[in-house]
Amino acid sequence: MNPRLVRSPLARYLGVAALPLVTGALLAGAAIPAGAAEETSEGPRYTYFDAGYQWTDVNYAVKQDGGQHAGIVLRGSVDLVKLGPVGINVFGEYFDGDFSGVSTLCDDGDGGTTTFNPNRDSQSIVGGLGVHYRIAEKTDIGAQIAYVDYSEFQVPNDVCGLVSTDDHGYTVEAMVRSEMSENVEIQAGFRYTDLSDSNISNNDVLLGLGYHVTDYLTLRAMGVVFDTDTGFELSARLYFGTFLGRDTIF
Repeated sequence: MNPRLVRSPLARYLGVAALPLVTGALLAGAAIPAGAAEETSEGPRYTYFDAGYQWTDVNYAVKQDGGQHAGIVLRGSVDLVKLGPVGINVFGEYFDGDFSGVSTLCDDGDGGTTTFNPNRDSQSIVGGLGVHYRIAEKTDIGAQIAYVDYSEFQVPNDVCGLVSTDDHGYTVEAMVRSEMSENVEIQAGFRYTDLSDSNISNNDVLLGLGYHVTDYLTLRAMGVVFDTDTGFELSARLYFGTFLGRDTIF
């Protein structure tokens, strides 16, 4: 990771908050003619906005033994087109939280050392492209690739201060999503992440469960596990394509 100037957190929030608004406008511009309605297809959908909170040992390959990332996570996805059983979507994710639980020794200014255990800023932005294939009436397999911008991670220096660093790389994921009933969806996947400046990588197994409160609102729980790494996330998902009568732009 390289030291860098950190962008304003407010600017990041405004940028992320604008994504679903822009997406909604695009879908509205491509909406079906007045008086017509396209029914939502059965099976997993890919036009949505998520808001949640996560606790995880590793966030896109960034981890230290004993530490944990905790913070808000926002996600958005738009299904671009469906060609028979094949669909293509774009997606993005923003995480903003703290990293805690790791102690380090540093200079106390009097010729000795002291233990330093601060909460550190941890922020990441991810964006990419996904492809999904309908293998059964309500089951999809999919793959996606994305660019990872680890926009800020604070590390301690030798005088008990925190220095902002950043890194970038890519992540690839394979997954299965299935509607088990009218109210329940399950998800399982494998994710690989590689960050170039730090020359670190990580593997994650993702397991998710969703409960459809309505046709447009789903409550979700997601777990991350691999070797000794664990993580958990609670979120709410809004399928905003439902309001527009279609789930794809084209």
